[in-house]
Amino acid sequence: MRGELVIVRAYRGRPFVMKVWEVGKSVVYIASDEQFQYLLSNDSRAIGPIGFPKEDVFKFDSTVAKTLDRLSEGKSFNWEKLTPFNC
Repeated sequence: MRGELVIVRAYRGRPFVMKVWEVGKSVVYIASDEQFQYLLSNDSRAIGPIGFPKEDVFKFDSTVAKTLDRLSEGKSFNWEKLTPFNC
């Protein structure tokens, strides 16, 4: 599970592609790709992974992920297109 790509619902419902670091009881700890690599190598630049509620973490979908860069600020995202991340 560590290193698995997911799509997370962040502040104001904004979607981001991240990597799973660890799964807790009610949260999934995630990191950006860069931070994930720092964490793996115990690099001093590493910032600890961030815990997201499980209900805000979804399975990675490459088709949906391709559209994320084109989302404009303030435009709502249809979360129903995604499958919840089951851990």
